[in-house]
Amino acid sequence: MSDAPAWQQIAEVGSLGAMRAMGALYRTFGRRFSVLVLYPVAAYYFLRHRYIRNASREYLRALAAPAGTGDVFRHIFEFAVQLFDRMVSWGDSFDRMEMEKSRSVALLELARSGRGGILVGAHLGSFDLLRLVADRYAVRVNVLMYTAHADRINAFFARLDPRSRVRVLPIDPDSVQTAFAVRRCVEQGEFVGILADRVPPGGRARTERVRFLGRDAAFPIAPFELAALLGCPLLLCLCLRTGDARYQAIAHTLYEGGRLPPGARAGRARELLEAYVRELEAGCRRAPTQWFNFYPFWASRQDGDRPERRPAPPGDLHGQRDYPEVSRR
Repeated sequence: MSDAPAWQQIAEVGSLGAMRAMGALYRTFGRRFSVLVLYPVAAYYFLRHRYIRNASREYLRALAAPAGTGDVFRHIFEFAVQLFDRMVSWGDSFDRMEMEKSRSVALLELARSGRGGILVGAHLGSFDLLRLVADRYAVRVNVLMYTAHADRINAFFARLDPRSRVRVLPIDPDSVQTAFAVRRCVEQGEFVGILADRVPPGGRARTERVRFLGRDAAFPIAPFELAALLGCPLLLCLCLRTGDARYQAIAHTLYEGGRLPPGARAGRARELLEAYVRELEAGCRRAPTQWFNFYPFWASRQDGDRPERRPAPPGDLHGQRDYPEVSRR
């Protein structure tokens, strides 16, 4: 654990029984009561873990947003609400949630054309809820995850929702097989989802530093190198909460695809990373309490440096002017 990034030590753990219990609570007592239960949960983490408070305050200040005690608590509470929504959505409670999809047309049109691609997301909003768009429109999404237990996770998800069209692909940092697996998915007209705003565990993956909210920060370059190498479309995909039990799915094309000569790939990968970070900044400014990286983001090390050890609580845009205002509750 001492060699792992701080974010890896802040695990979002759960069980099939816990998810079913949350769904039962939702169905029996309704959303209003269920959300009230989240206040003491958020208060526990707010009071118990100083490093979470500090990370939230650092981010809000970088955003030039209010960063008082109440603002930090609202940030943590927003995470609790979205984690709750993710849990209940895996059961039979999704019909009680509203998903607005007009901003995800780029993804749906690409899927209808039979082409696959790479979907880069972030810990902004709920990337997991894009699964619901995929299920409704028969879009196959493969999520890259640093895990040695992909088979068990896929079986777990299948038990929660047998209709799900999402599966987990394990990432082995020491193997080139990941690139081949991504290529196979794309060639079959499927999509590969990658969260690109955290440095992968182990310190072996390459990163590059990009200006983010006024300060240099390390971001993984691999998702963008893959798009440049494979010549496949690259889309930024987010799912933001716009109100109580309401979300908006967003898909914005960063790269249309096209073969590149070897000498042009590194430069294009860097351009795509910078475009992604600009969109991430725009999304954070519009939804300031929905970015959920509760660790010293700007202090995260690069290329194998050892991060500070942290305790582990249990538990992971396009800047147009017409982007909807989102709930800050």
